[in-house]
Amino acid sequence: MSVLRITICLSIFLFILWLFIPYNSSHAYDIEYWPVGGSSNSNFDSAVEFNKTSTFKVKSTPIPWTEHEQKIFTAILSGTPPDIISQFSPLKMWASRNALIPLDKYIQKDDFDSTIFFKSLWKEMKWDGKTYGIPINTASFAFFYNKDIFDEIGITIPPENWEEVRKFSNKITKRNQKNMLTQVGYLPTYGNLRTSNVIAWQLGQEFVSKDGRRVRFNTLEMKKCFSWVRDYIHEIGLNDVLELMGTFGVADQHGFISGKVAMMILDSSFPKLIDTYNPDLNYGVINVPSFENSESVSSSGTWWAGIPRNAKNPEKAWEFMKFLASTDFQIEYLKKSTESLFSANREAAYHPEFLVEKNYKVFLDQMHRSKSPSIIPLAHDTFWREYTRAEERIIRNISTMEKNLVEAEKRIQTELDKSFRYYDYVTRKLQN
Repeated sequence: MSVLRITICLSIFLFILWLFIPYNSSHAYDIEYWPVGGSSNSNFDSAVEFNKTSTFKVKSTPIPWTEHEQKIFTAILSGTPPDIISQFSPLKMWASRNALIPLDKYIQKDDFDSTIFFKSLWKEMKWDGKTYGIPINTASFAFFYNKDIFDEIGITIPPENWEEVRKFSNKITKRNQKNMLTQVGYLPTYGNLRTSNVIAWQLGQEFVSKDGRRVRFNTLEMKKCFSWVRDYIHEIGLNDVLELMGTFGVADQHGFISGKVAMMILDSSFPKLIDTYNPDLNYGVINVPSFENSESVSSSGTWWAGIPRNAKNPEKAWEFMKFLASTDFQIEYLKKSTESLFSANREAAYHPEFLVEKNYKVFLDQMHRSKSPSIIPLAHDTFWREYTRAEERIIRNISTMEKNLVEAEKRIQTELDKSFRYYDYVTRKLQN
């Protein structure tokens, strides 16, 4: 018999044998979890930890960030979603699309203690009077300053308010022989948290009406914060600022890490970046400066977990969600994860082992002063696109302040109205 025939006969035999082997259910998974691939749990598998002690099993299937949202919505629409997801994009956007199930009955049944979470984060889990998710991890922003640069010009106390930031920045600014900027104190448009946004919050700006349906962008508060940023940049020189920012990059080319910018609002993951790319950098971290006697304000987004509509095992998914948010697991996660995130669980965040870390207490304090970056969730992308566009036009003196704010408000309102029409339609369909 030829080798080929022996191979074919053996393959057929093994296939028939496989058909008669009893299925071992002990290898099956009860629920499936879709986290974002490369997110905070990429090096610490929460499902593996859960499966060590649980009576049922969780399968974790990380989905790349670029595909995560689309895959989940497609799975929901096709009726084959995972049992639990984690996300960073605004939860209210998902809830308003009827993509998640409310958790209130599980919360009430288990007498679940929501007070263990930072208040601002728990508030983000609400939509239309119901709770749709549990916050898992977060981060906050604080004010970084270069101590060596401060010492060089004789500044012994870091700034407490934005006018002091402006005054210090004037002293720190350096130019070369060609009169090009080589160093600045502060740039209000550089970084992930815009200074105008911080000042607007400090002035009490409310970007949307209490019912969430009317946009408020053309206000005295917005005019004041945008004017402050515009005047600040023009005092240095707009073209000079743009040229300097063109030299910035990532890693050791970052403005603050390279020493070209002496002060910045940065998030709680940044100390690890400094340790990696410029470990000798001598810096301090303080609360975000105030504006006109206001209190400090920070911002914090949140990774949250939720149960998609049409999930097959919502009860077991709820049990896994509780595990993800539990104090013991969160402490273990913070110890083992390489990501620089805070726990949304206050009990875990305040664990003594973490309080000894440099600058940790500052970021914790800022968590209690944080506002959500999801300002108008149902028009999130449009809001930030129009916000950035309006600020850039105002800084460049393109058209009037009034016209730029009116146009931005109109575009955001159009998107918000469209989102609410969809939400109202879905709500009526579900009630019929």
